[in-house]
Amino acid sequence: MNPNGPTPPIGESASDAAREILRVAARLFAARGYDATSVREIVEAAGVTKPTLYYHFGNKEGLAQALLTVPMRRLIDEQRAILDRPGDPVSRLADQIESHFAFCREEPDRARFVYGLFFGPNAPGLSSEVALYGGRLAELLTEAIQGLVRAGIVPAERAGRCVAAVQGLITFYTTDYLYQGANLGPGLGRRLVEDLLLGFASPRGAERETGPEREAPPGAS
Repeated sequence: MNPNGPTPPIGESASDAAREILRVAARLFAARGYDATSVREIVEAAGVTKPTLYYHFGNKEGLAQALLTVPMRRLIDEQRAILDRPGDPVSRLADQIESHFAFCREEPDRARFVYGLFFGPNAPGLSSEVALYGGRLAELLTEAIQGLVRAGIVPAERAGRCVAAVQGLITFYTTDYLYQGANLGPGLGRRLVEDLLLGFASPRGAERETGPEREAPPGAS
């Protein structure tokens, strides 16, 4: 096993063989599930030997940890840095959502593997770990919404529902991208935040629906 710990995430300073193993494992774990994928299938698909995999990752669990632990910690660090940045809380929330989307765009198979652990059958050890990361991301999102509360943008009594709405938007758009091939381009996070905070009705439409001078529907007495 690599004495320096898990190999860095795909795209960073890892050997070509390690990067290929990570890519193949992410694809197989996402398609078949972690438990249903054997080391033999991974090394055959990656075109390497078992000793090569063991050298870099120790075993199959070490490989899964390299796909999970390092990228998820990096995502959390990015989110923390966004929240610590001074300035507009709306922009911070939009950038936080964009960070989730960028994580999925960077390595879709890896993201599908993470989602499979989070929403799929329990994989002892790995499922509990991804749940911890999910909890930490939820805490950071709650902190972002509290920034909107302090700025007077979201009423305190509606903060919990705002958190749930943002979580739902992130989940919907990322899963639609990962499993249906929908667009997840840059700038979407900002548009979603604007829609969430400003609503979808035009000012005149909202006035017609809620204003004191709205007309009675046809046929009403």
